[in-house]
Amino acid sequence: MRFPSLFRLPKHQQFRIQPRYYDPVKEEILERTERIREEMEGKKAEEYRSTKINFKRKTKSAPATSMLQLGIAALLGSMVLGWLQFGNDIFYYLLWVIVPLYLIYRLRTFRRKR
Repeated sequence: MRFPSLFRLPKHQQFRIQPRYYDPVKEEILERTERIREEMEGKKAEEYRSTKINFKRKTKSAPATSMLQLGIAALLGSMVLGWLQFGNDIFYYLLWVIVPLYLIYRLRTFRRKR
């Protein structure tokens, strides 16, 4: 027997799934009749195939990304080692090297766009 309470306690919940009815034979018959109906209306099989959606992903290998990551890691590593060796002065030295290299790169890409 249960005692009356001021608080409402949650009941145990179960996951219940009601499967849909699926008939593969009926599905195949419907696909065939649809394809035949479209061919009779004048559509060709090639046109029918071209309307299907292609879900395959195109993947590119990205060697440029890995080289960029390697460059960033090398730059950070050299900055840490330079900081341990020379102190805060290494940042001024790197500034004198990085700024001209960046400007040369920007001018080169600007000339290619013309």
